[in-house]
Amino acid sequence: MGKLTDAQRAQLRELGKLYRAELPAKLADIAGVAASLRTDGWDSSRLESLYQLAHKLTGSAAIYGFGALSTAAAEMETWTLSALASAASEERFRELTARLEALDRAVSGLKRGGPLAGAGRGGRRP
Repeated sequence: MGKLTDAQRAQLRELGKLYRAELPAKLADIAGVAASLRTDGWDSSRLESLYQLAHKLTGSAAIYGFGALSTAAAEMETWTLSALASAASEERFRELTARLEALDRAVSGLKRGGPLAGAGRGGRRP
């Protein structure tokens, strides 16, 4: 991709602000599906839904340069793929809680306006 014009950079900043405003709803969707795994049962359809939400967040956060959030979402994505092949257990629920907390920390970093670890790298680890 070539260099962005000033107008394109301004537009991307505005889109980033809109995206940031939508993050609480995105996280609420993820948290809702995660909660339903505990209350309604551990099943593949809920895990697949969680995977899809995490996958979308991984990519979209990377597009807007929110590397720490993209990384946390990618970890949720990887965990979900692993969870699809396993049974429910307290250990799995503790792991899920840890992934949710990582997402919350990443979003909290955005709210504080702090530096975004991994920004510009797509947030994925090699």
